[in-house]
Amino acid sequence: MDTAGQGLSDYARVILERMEPDRRYGLQDLRAFVSDAGADRLREIMHELWIDRQVERVGHTGWRRVRSEPAHRREAVAHETQPVTADDLFDHATFADFFK
Repeated sequence: MDTAGQGLSDYARVILERMEPDRRYGLQDLRAFVSDAGADRLREIMHELWIDRQVERVGHTGWRRVRSEPAHRREAVAHETQPVTADDLFDHATFADFFK
């Protein structure tokens, strides 16, 4: 069961319901959702949503709705890895004359 967002304030839920995913919102855009909230209160609400991992910062004053899962909830991707050494990444033949 997903418990994200259950402890949010009423204002935070209203904003979250109206935000479209992956669209950038400035403070003026967000103020349209809760017109009776001042700039400081709006910043507090967005901080609340950010702490709950419902939004991300975009620039200095913008926000975007992007649900991000905490690291402990992400499913591990199973794939094989092979160690790589510096010698594997460097083409010695190309620079053979350079190191004489």
